[in-house]
Amino acid sequence: MGATNNLSGGIDNRFSDNARRASANEQSDLETRVNLNFQHLSDPGQCTSSVDMGLAYSYWHGDAYDSKVYTNGTLQGQCELARGLVWQASNTVSHVTRDNRRSDTQDNLTRKNVFSTGPVYTLQLTQVDELQFSAAYDQTEFEEREVPDSDRVSGTVAYNHNFSDTLQGGLSASAQRTELDTGEELDRESAVVTFSKVWATTQVSGSIGKNRLETRLGSQEVSTDGITGTFNLVRQINPSSELFLSANRKLTDQTSTLGLRFEGFNFDLTESSAVEVTVARAGYNTRFSDGSALSTEISVSRSDYVRTGNREERSGINLRFSRPVTELLSWFTSAAYQHQRFEDEGAEDDVAQLSAGLDYQLSARMDVRSAIGHRQKTSDIESREYDENWIAVSLNYRFF
Repeated sequence: MGATNNLSGGIDNRFSDNARRASANEQSDLETRVNLNFQHLSDPGQCTSSVDMGLAYSYWHGDAYDSKVYTNGTLQGQCELARGLVWQASNTVSHVTRDNRRSDTQDNLTRKNVFSTGPVYTLQLTQVDELQFSAAYDQTEFEEREVPDSDRVSGTVAYNHNFSDTLQGGLSASAQRTELDTGEELDRESAVVTFSKVWATTQVSGSIGKNRLETRLGSQEVSTDGITGTFNLVRQINPSSELFLSANRKLTDQTSTLGLRFEGFNFDLTESSAVEVTVARAGYNTRFSDGSALSTEISVSRSDYVRTGNREERSGINLRFSRPVTELLSWFTSAAYQHQRFEDEGAEDDVAQLSAGLDYQLSARMDVRSAIGHRQKTSDIESREYDENWIAVSLNYRFF
């Protein structure tokens, strides 16, 4: 199997009658965004690498926002230095929400860059037992100066046992220290039990453990501990239908990549760094005999910020249905609803979205999409409310 490379690009035009998603003095504007996406997977060997990166340039014709360059994606690589010893490195770039109370607009985004590197040593004790040692250095940087950058060092020892071809279990212990630009230090220690089980149509994996998180800033010191864990289930109901469930509860901080693993979850970067997070998602995907497809997802999350004691709760549902009209043309519709509650304000926000559109395959390499939609936010705080209608047309081309 040889290396694979893919390059695609396109141009997106989106008109909005309330580009700034404001409660008053709405401004209409047209955004044009030119984008490129590149994927690479190297040959198998002593050293391997993968790339999945996107680059985009956004221009607003009516100057609702300044022009902006967006980068999103991940670079990964590893080299086997000796038998059982691998050195890994990765870099992930994303744009994340700064303030969860404000509208989801360009002004409320900041670029987040996470670089991670370190060794992993695996010692095969027997055919069914292995011991793994790993260490890592992580550096997190934000585009906005008011959001603190951080450096983290961590170490983990893990023991894994194969009870059978389909059942594995293990134990792990880890410790990490995070230092922020503000002078705040966070120490986290954990002891965890892990498991995974595979059946003919079902996969289950998870972990449960004890965590302790201690934060220090000047003379202030706050510590918290609790039971944390993960759970993941994927069930293939039939060849065209799948059910999934995932949950995560952990003591962490805003510099982690938890938001990348749980789509729709965001840390509030205006809050304190240390946070206790509970996130859960469940969904169902199916494809019918006529080619139409349905996907549904329900999600809930709760964030407890350790230093301030503030709590944010979020729940939502997403629905999408698509159906082919001809071999080259299909239509789709989607709906979403999200509820947020901020305990410190005693305020609740609701966001509802509805859209519909067409996909047309112009050629083997080119396709076009058009869509219209409506988005509405209601809130106990009137200044956070808005209504938006939009229309979008996109052209995409696959170069290779």
